[in-house]
Amino acid sequence: MSEKNIIREKLKATSVTIGTSDTDAWTENVPENKMRFIVAIFLIGDGTASRTVDIEKKEEDGSYTVKFDDVPIAPADVRPIPPSYDIENPILVLEGGTNLAFKANAGSPKATVIYWDS
Repeated sequence: MSEKNIIREKLKATSVTIGTSDTDAWTENVPENKMRFIVAIFLIGDGTASRTVDIEKKEEDGSYTVKFDDVPIAPADVRPIPPSYDIENPILVLEGGTNLAFKANAGSPKATVIYWDS
């Protein structure tokens, strides 16, 4: 079986409603013995007004590192990051004990994360 087919079988998705404070993508951090490969993020407008979203890595010590800053989202927008993606080339890699987080400037846009774990 090809590497791409193996990854396809591991692909998962999670969705979260983004708040105005740091909102973790998963309720639990990445398990210590895993690596999480983020291949795409879809930001979805809240249908009310234009928003901006920060995409952050939540470090093991609980601090946040901004990875994508002030991504604009129109009310009815679905914005893929990156615009076209390849499951073999992740845009972010999270180590055990870390998480992915989002923060909106206002409102309640959503995010869907496409990923796979090692």
